Amino acid sequence: MNPPLILAAVALSLLAGCAGYGHRAHHPQGGMPMPQDDTMMQGGGMHGGMMMMAPARFHGGMLMAHGGRTLYRFDRDQAGSSACNGDCAMKWPPYLAPAGASASGDFGLVQRSDGSQQWTHRGRPLYFWSGDQSPGDTLGDNIGGVWHVVRP
Repeated sequence: MNPPLILAAVALSLLAGCAGYGHRAHHPQGGMPMPQDDTMMQGGGMHGGMMMMAPARFHGGMLMAHGGRTLYRFDRDQAGSSACNGDCAMKWPPYLAPAGASASGDFGLVQRSDGSQQWTHRGRPLYFWSGDQSPGDTLGDNIGGVWHVVRP
């Protein structure tokens, strides 16, 4: 085998693996990566020498995960913890962070009762609504008067 060719193939595969870091591993329903104008984490977060992308961004006046899924907050959550578990989490899937994720600025992490990590924005846990089917849907806004689209 040709050693320079093997090294080139390994380097390309490593770069391809790094290209998606911080994008799609947040949630199984994450969908396509967001457009290139994602904002960087406040303070220019670095991880292993790579710039980290914020887990979500504001677009069209609402907070959206990568792939354009709308993010919601729950009025019954307490600071630093999620009150939506079990059946609630089936309807309102938490916006989960990948293992080893780090946050800064307005984004944070909270540990859920099952041990997984959930993204937060300004201390509030973030969720998807299972009824939203397309990027930009906001069908979960104001359900029960306690679920709200996250706005700036």
